[in-house]
Amino acid sequence: MKNLNFEELMDLFLSYKENKDYKEVLKINLEFKRRVNKRKLMNKKPMKTSLSGLNQTEEWLNLNSFLKDKIDENLKNRDVSKDKTSKIRNKNLREPTDINKKNTLW
Repeated sequence: MKNLNFEELMDLFLSYKENKDYKEVLKINLEFKRRVNKRKLMNKKPMKTSLSGLNQTEEWLNLNSFLKDKIDENLKNRDVSKDKTSKIRNKNLREPTDINKKNTLW
């Protein structure tokens, strides 16, 4: 997203806004925050476009904060299944594999 200009970011924001994709709008918001903070750190005035994009995305995120709760619930449900598979994978990694038993040419 760093390579995109303001118009492209706003087009993405509008499309994600219509789809109510909270995570992607949050990424766009973080990009606008990065741009504003970068200008402030350089002791320059932030661009008006970056400020307006930041304000618009923050406003949308605040109005649609209920979507964040749904995403958090989905992530919690996914994490439980990932924990089970990661335990199985870790157990399998401890066992000797065929690679260790293979006779080498040297």
